[in-house]
Amino acid sequence: MGLSAPPSPPLPEWARSLRPSPSSRAGRRCHGDGRLAEVRRVSSQVPGRPWAHGAAALTQAPGGGRAPRAGMAGQFRSYVWDPLLILSQIVLMQTVYYGSLGLWLALVDGLVRSSPSLDQMFDAEILGFSTPPGRLSMMSFILNALTCALGLLYFIRRGKQCLDFTVTVHFFHLLGCWFYSSRFPSALTWWLVQAVCIALMAVIGEYLCMRTELKEIPLNSAPKSSV
Repeated sequence: MGLSAPPSPPLPEWARSLRPSPSSRAGRRCHGDGRLAEVRRVSSQVPGRPWAHGAAALTQAPGGGRAPRAGMAGQFRSYVWDPLLILSQIVLMQTVYYGSLGLWLALVDGLVRSSPSLDQMFDAEILGFSTPPGRLSMMSFILNALTCALGLLYFIRRGKQCLDFTVTVHFFHLLGCWFYSSRFPSALTWWLVQAVCIALMAVIGEYLCMRTELKEIPLNSAPKSSV
């Protein structure tokens, strides 16, 4: 028969009051969890802390992607594929192209007292240095490229898309010339003029759009928090 350990003497009343109860332990644990959650929430709001989990949670969109910040949402357009928007921009740029080209042709023809015609716009054989209408048409196409670069700035507003819209506009102009004259444009002068116009319109438009994009980006860093 084994020997049992003698029972421990009862604790005095003052020692019982110092011993933490199970309810007080749970309260301190909950209080510590609340303090930890508060520290994480505050640390997520401190600038320069990209590793904070709270900041990642705050910037998560409902669909799982990254939600745009409030200061940047109004400055950058969404990258979502929008065929209706692209189609409307193509129609708008084509309208700007032919509208400004018609104005330049009317202005140049008015200065030299010449009668304007659609041949100056759609006939590929008329462009050249040998005849006055050919020289006037070449001058109007060059000036039109500068005007359409402003159209890229106001209606496209994206430097990376300037070359795409420029090539698209001139491609439809090629189809228009082909349909108007019932033959494919084969004049070397016409192709040289179109190449120069594409280069001027794309480069100047991209330069203007890039200046606008850089101007909208806030370059000043966030203020450092005082310790």
